[in-house]
Amino acid sequence: MSVPEPTMLKSSTQQQKNILSTVIGALPDNRPITSLQLVEEFEKCPKHFLPINKTYDQDQDADLWREKMLIGKRTTRYLCLSKSEGLPGYIVETLKIINEKEITPEGFSQLMRTADTEQKAWRKKQLVYRLAKKGSAKQAVTDIILCSRLRQAPEGFTLAGDINGILVCFKLSPVPHRPSPSVPTRQSITDLEKTIENLKIQSNVSNPQPQDHEYEQLLTSYQLSPKPVAPKSPMYSTGTLNIHTDVEGVPFMLNPALKHYATEIPPVYKLTDTQLEYDFHLERQVLCTTKSQNVQLTNPFFQ
Repeated sequence: MSVPEPTMLKSSTQQQKNILSTVIGALPDNRPITSLQLVEEFEKCPKHFLPINKTYDQDQDADLWREKMLIGKRTTRYLCLSKSEGLPGYIVETLKIINEKEITPEGFSQLMRTADTEQKAWRKKQLVYRLAKKGSAKQAVTDIILCSRLRQAPEGFTLAGDINGILVCFKLSPVPHRPSPSVPTRQSITDLEKTIENLKIQSNVSNPQPQDHEYEQLLTSYQLSPKPVAPKSPMYSTGTLNIHTDVEGVPFMLNPALKHYATEIPPVYKLTDTQLEYDFHLERQVLCTTKSQNVQLTNPFFQ
C-alpha cells in the first residue's frame, strides 16, 4: 500500500483552499457589519475579525496613526471589522469621523483602546459608529474602505471623513426583512370549505355513477383479444422475454365529473417582491463552516 508523499498532500490542500476562496469570493457579501475594533498590529486582529491593512486605491499601508518616527518603534493603528461578532441582534448603521476631543454624538459609540495592546486608540481624529437593531434598521454598513490618494468617495460608497490623511468610506446596503407568512383568517378558511363542499355536491348530482363501474368504463366494442400467433401489437423486450401490451380498445378519457369543474378557488397566499429577496446567507454560512474530513482548511472570513 503506497503512502501519499507530503508534497502531494500539501498541493492538494492548497488547491482545495484556493477553490473554497474562489467560491466564497464570487458570492455577494452584503451582510451587515456587526462590530468594529482597532489594533496596533494587524496580525493580532481578534478572532472572527478582518483587518483593513491596505488602502483601496493605492494598495499601500492603511495605518491610521500616521505619525513619522525617526528613532524608536513605529506606532500604528489598524481598523478591523466583523460580520458575526458584537452585540447580538445589532448591526452598524452608519459611521462618522470627529475630532479626538470632540464629544461623541448621541447614539454613537467610540473605540477607546486598541484590542491587542490596550493603548490609546486615536490621534487627532477618531471614528465613531452607531448601532441599530437588525429588525428595525432599513440600511446598514456592509463594507469599509480606506483611501490614501482619492479625495472623494468612490462610486457606491459614502464619505465618513478623514483621519490623518486617510479617507474613510463606507458602503450602505438595504437590510432585507422577511416577514412571516400571514395566518389565514377564519373567513378565508370558511370560504374554502364551502367551495370544496360545493364541488362535491356538483360532482354527485351532475354525474351519478353506478357502483359497479365507479372507477372505469370500457367500450362495448372492447374484447379481450386472444394471444396472437403473430402479434401486431407493440412489443418490448425484458432480457429474454417478449411481452405484449394489449391495450387496444381501452379508452383514455377524463372523468366526466371533472368537466363541470368551473368554480374558482380564491388564492390563499401570494408572495411579494420583498419576500422573494434572497441574500445567500445560508449558502455563505455553509461554505464558511465546511471543512474537509482529512484536511483542516482556514476560513478566509475568520483569519
